[in-house]
Amino acid sequence: MGRKRYKRKDVSKEKTAALGIDDLFALKTSDDNHFYAVHERYFSDDKVACPACGSTKTRCSKVVKRNFKDILWDKPSGKDEEEKKFRVVDLTFYQRYLRCDGCNNSVFPEPIDFGDKGCRYTNRLSDDLADGTFRFSYKKVCDYYGVPASTASIGPIMRRRIQYRESLLLPVSTPQRLGIMEVVFFRESRPIVYALRDDGVYCLDILEDSPEETVLTFLRTLDTNEVDTVFIDPVESIRSAAATAFPGANIVVSDECLLRYARNAMLEIIHSDGKRFPVKFKDAALTMQDKHLQSDFERQQIKDGMESRPRLKSAYERHQAFMELLSGDWKTEDLEKWVDALPDDLPGFDPLVDVIDLFKQEISGYLELEEKPPDFYPTALQAVCEAFRGMPHCIFDVLRARCFLTIAYDTIEENGEKYRLGIHTTRLTQKMNEISNNIKEAREYGL
Repeated sequence: MGRKRYKRKDVSKEKTAALGIDDLFALKTSDDNHFYAVHERYFSDDKVACPACGSTKTRCSKVVKRNFKDILWDKPSGKDEEEKKFRVVDLTFYQRYLRCDGCNNSVFPEPIDFGDKGCRYTNRLSDDLADGTFRFSYKKVCDYYGVPASTASIGPIMRRRIQYRESLLLPVSTPQRLGIMEVVFFRESRPIVYALRDDGVYCLDILEDSPEETVLTFLRTLDTNEVDTVFIDPVESIRSAAATAFPGANIVVSDECLLRYARNAMLEIIHSDGKRFPVKFKDAALTMQDKHLQSDFERQQIKDGMESRPRLKSAYERHQAFMELLSGDWKTEDLEKWVDALPDDLPGFDPLVDVIDLFKQEISGYLELEEKPPDFYPTALQAVCEAFRGMPHCIFDVLRARCFLTIAYDTIEENGEKYRLGIHTTRLTQKMNEISNNIKEAREYGL
């Protein structure tokens, strides 16, 4: 097979030009909707080096037919200059497998750069699908281009485009105050690294999980000597990574984190014991301080709803007491007294109890800070958590791409070089909510 099957006279110059893929020759059997192609080295004497040993003593062993979906863009002209037109076509590529006589007859495919291994779309079609999936449902994007929306293919398709966008990112400008917060996305905890600056919170990246190696790998991209305070969520691996990366910095657990853990515990009890509770937007109403409720009528509704829900009532009272405690001057001893008064039938608060017990040093370190976070700090982080809670389910690579690779980073110039500050939480949450609405409302994708 191989060289004997096709000759140069079987190549069509017109179809090769129409296909427009470097290093591929289209055969005369091609038509406007289906191209048949071989690599240009098919007709040359160039030897492909063995990837195992580097030997060029290789020869064709077999030819395998690989089928791809490809996209061709028509050049706009005249009145349609702003209108982009495309055709999705089939591409059958005859890929040679080579045998190496230099290292025990190993067999390997000839290298190609127009399509990734295991992917049935060419790279240029994959890139167009990925660019659309950054902002819309993968299925809607595939429907627009008229190709199958296989969930098995979304990972390879996105990763290539993600790597490209990552290569365009500027280096990070190391802040003095850094934070690592865990957000929950469909029961999976994802650490977010952010910078706390005078004018707001800037999110730098989201990490796949919380092992020390994962967190430490990112932190080592920053300047060790610039960071003086690290706000952490009370996770042992995060604490260890922060202490290793910034040995001279203050590692602290803030009151914002304690209040967030308390709110999450309260939400868990609301969702289990507060079904059909007679208050609109009960998650918000039952997790804010009573004095901030809009009316006495709402307070009375909450009181009436609690009468038949004793466990919820107990949790509500303890949560209110906790918020009141942290709104004034407090010490770690006050937290311990609050823990001692906690009823045994509220296991949802156990994570908060463990934090108070195991992270006393970090909580005390926060109390000793001369400069506390500004007033916008808790609100900014809560908005980020809410935005992630509202995002539709997707794999981590797609989640990270939608949140951190589609939104422009704020930049700063230092010593003649540009660096990225991160993405301001206001813009981040706005864009995340827009993407979520695109997907939830099944909006049609369009260029």
